[in-house]
Amino acid sequence: MIMTIKNDGTATGRRVFAVRVAVETPEKLAKLAFERGFYYLGADGKQGAAGQLMDAIANGEVKLS
Repeated sequence: MIMTIKNDGTATGRRVFAVRVAVETPEKLAKLAFERGFYYLGADGKQGAAGQLMDAIANGEVKLS
């Protein structure tokens, strides 16, 4: 995995994590994230943040059932 680096050369504390999923999965995860309050401000306004959602699941803040 690769650590994300800012323009000034410092690390963000985030890592790139690539997985193989169905074509529609990224959009579904982004929608699920947005519905649960995980979003970022993109060029088109608020966008679902799937990475934040996955962090919350991994940390036990969101339970899967």
